Amino acid sequence: MSEGTNRRLRDLVVGLLLGAIVAVVLIYTGYHLTHTVQKDARLAKLPIPVQTVPATVKVLRATIGASGTIQPSMPVTMTAKVASRVLKVPVDLGTVVKPGDLLVEMDQRLFKTNLEAARVNHDHARKQLHRMQALMRRNFASAVDLEKARTEEAEARDTVVRAEINLANTRVVSPVPAVVLEREINPGEITKVDQDLVQLGVLDPVMMVAQVPEDKIGAVYLGMRGVVGTDAFPGVNFTGSVTKIDSRVNDATRTFGAYAQLANHDLRLKKGVTGYARFESTRMALAIPSTAVMNSVGDRATVFVIGDDKKAHLREIRQGLTVEGMTEVLGGLNEGDQVVTTGQVDLRDNERVSVNQSAPWNKVSVK
Repeated sequence: MSEGTNRRLRDLVVGLLLGAIVAVVLIYTGYHLTHTVQKDARLAKLPIPVQTVPATVKVLRATIGASGTIQPSMPVTMTAKVASRVLKVPVDLGTVVKPGDLLVEMDQRLFKTNLEAARVNHDHARKQLHRMQALMRRNFASAVDLEKARTEEAEARDTVVRAEINLANTRVVSPVPAVVLEREINPGEITKVDQDLVQLGVLDPVMMVAQVPEDKIGAVYLGMRGVVGTDAFPGVNFTGSVTKIDSRVNDATRTFGAYAQLANHDLRLKKGVTGYARFESTRMALAIPSTAVMNSVGDRATVFVIGDDKKAHLREIRQGLTVEGMTEVLGGLNEGDQVVTTGQVDLRDNERVSVNQSAPWNKVSVK
């Protein structure tokens, strides 16, 4: 065989090999595109490639921050229990008082006189009862006379107790550590029974009223632990728990009040002190990656779920807390449902799909 013939044979073999390689590359590229690019797969009438993860029950931990102010934990209204002229009101708005501190002092002279008279009458009734008991033992008095003496002694004793209480009520003192919120009486005025005198706000414990954004309303709950830092005491943390949640959202700020109760034995925290609260939420919840959720800021959040028929089904869900790229699912999904996390944007309802990756994210610890 001539040298020219050999050369042609070699060129033919090389050409065939190069053609085969090109064909393989083209076939692989076409396969890859139709199995990874949704547009190409749709043109080729092949199942649409997607990636999925299963909805999984996990521990979700979140910290919710909100600014707020210190407020008294509850109001206490001090009222007049006797009618008398006011001599002293040694407190004013904003005054911090401790248990036993004087709030209002009234004229005691009439009440002291009434108490002295009541004691004299009681002493007389008591002695009369003793005399009647002695006569009864000698059969010189009847049972009716003895019973009458006992009744009179009891009534006299009751009068003494009432007089003592009325005298004590001429001095109105604080029953709790508190701040004066309202003062409705002045020296020289005459009080009326059940008239409001001073309104107090309890300062131990106090409430941190944190203004939480409305999108966190599902993450705050009664008993939730809170840590509060204040501008007045930098570096000092006060711990407590949520004891009250506002039932309405503020129309102007779109926030709601979460009330964290804090111990304040030394009365350091005053009404109006500003600070920042961090509420810690820890709970078990069904969760999916947030990238799987569509219309997440709308009223109807949706996801695509892959059914046993290998089709993508659009499903509406009710979402809760969002933590570090994960969304809590409160309704619409079951544990183990395969949710599309990649390729869902252009996906259509009831479209055939091919799952080319199922990420084992449920094995990863979520914090």
